[in-house]
Amino acid sequence: MEDYKKALGWRLRWDVVRGSLPVVDLIGCAALFVVFWQYYSQAAALPAPLNKIDIGAGGFPTLLALATLIAIVAVSISAIVRLLDPVPVTWVSVRRPVFVLATVGLLVLQSIYFERLGTLPSVLTFAALTMLACGERRPLHLIGVPVALGAFIYVVFNLALAVNLP
Repeated sequence: MEDYKKALGWRLRWDVVRGSLPVVDLIGCAALFVVFWQYYSQAAALPAPLNKIDIGAGGFPTLLALATLIAIVAVSISAIVRLLDPVPVTWVSVRRPVFVLATVGLLVLQSIYFERLGTLPSVLTFAALTMLACGERRPLHLIGVPVALGAFIYVVFNLALAVNLP
């Protein structure tokens, strides 16, 4: 019985991170808030539209950032309410946290190198690397999914919408 009690609660190991769901929610919300606040500040700095009816270059990114910030605050409030609730909290486990962090790092790298590499090389490379970091090992999937994703992006943006991507 004593081992069972030790297994419950916070645990930090290389293969698993286990913690209280409200606390994990608050940590995630804090990280997302920092990211989307930066995104909002950059979107708000874009030029205003010349046409009063148009939303302009920064209109959609600003709306997206505001909606996301509101959602982050709502989830944070919900997590605080759950922390204060006398009902026992739910515990969650994140398996393979090193691979989760590697995947986050790959997504950050993709955002940095997106314009330098170009859309299709960036999508193809980072989709395959992200799948590897997430544990995918089947060669057909590692080749097929990035190619299908790249083809979809090319068809939608270049052919259907006539948007020239970097």
